[in-house]
Amino acid sequence: MYRKALAFIILLTASFTSYSQEIYSDEPVLIDEFYFLPNSRGEVKNMLSGPWKSEIEKICSIISTWKAISPPKGFEAMFSGISSSFELTFAAYIKEEGRRMTLSGASITFSINNPADVFGMSVVDGIYIKPVENGYFQGFPKFSASRYETIILTKLDIPLFVPVTREEYLKAMIAKAIKDYPESEKLTDTKISKDIEEMDRVYRQLLEVDKVAAEEVKKGIEEMKKELKGMVTKDEEYYPALLKKELDRMSEQERRLPAYYSLSAVDNKISVSGLVRINDNKNADTLVKVNPALEKILGLSKSTRLLTIHFQQEPGEKGFRLADSKIRELMNNELIWRKIYESLK
Repeated sequence: MYRKALAFIILLTASFTSYSQEIYSDEPVLIDEFYFLPNSRGEVKNMLSGPWKSEIEKICSIISTWKAISPPKGFEAMFSGISSSFELTFAAYIKEEGRRMTLSGASITFSINNPADVFGMSVVDGIYIKPVENGYFQGFPKFSASRYETIILTKLDIPLFVPVTREEYLKAMIAKAIKDYPESEKLTDTKISKDIEEMDRVYRQLLEVDKVAAEEVKKGIEEMKKELKGMVTKDEEYYPALLKKELDRMSEQERRLPAYYSLSAVDNKISVSGLVRINDNKNADTLVKVNPALEKILGLSKSTRLLTIHFQQEPGEKGFRLADSKIRELMNNELIWRKIYESLK
């Protein structure tokens, strides 16, 4: 009786295991003129390198425990990166010319110990428009800047960014302007006179050889002389000098005030730099920089202490949208993100 019961249990277990195993197939399905392979057994690829590889692999190993990529079905999962930033891409399989391949995919981008990643593009080197905190993702703060949403995972109890003063901003603008418009490249009267002298010399040489052709060239030279004289860089129009004058006009108290920025300030000739009038910042953007104290902590760390995350996805579940649906599933997996947070120092 015991043997019969044991045999039954073994048979039942084998049947359950067989039933619960995932069924894979390379049968193509036509969707939007592409032959997709939604049931094909996928691969997880690792293309990581660089000094942060071991830290990145800790995060990747947590994500790899997710059953939907052990193995993937109908798509390829790829971890790729060569520095402190890396990407997880899900790309749906298609069949083309008899081969299985991928064309594009949805992705999640990660960056380690790089708080500047939350800002998007800078207004000037190291200075940004203050990002807007617009909710939470799995309990973690989410910021919006430059049309990107960024999720922040960190155990550090310190502000990400701090305000910039009007003086800090203008000094940064002046430094960039001097680099972009050096004194040596100013178009002066002296430089123009030399160019005109050279053109006259060419004209005189041509006059000795072909008077008709020389007269035609002379007409062109006269036009160029007029244009060159109109292109002289006047001191009152030299951009770095204009920024310096804007700073010089400020009192010490004004220099220490927070910087508020708007392109309309330039358009309306309120300032050259984009700074709005003091006490007129209603529709202006606050300018900020990465918190220097945070930069110091992260600069000395060889462990992951702050993780920024961007993700993009499209609605739908079929065709190329299969990858997007898997991204959504992963982003909704609270356990995975909690484990990643707990792995941070």
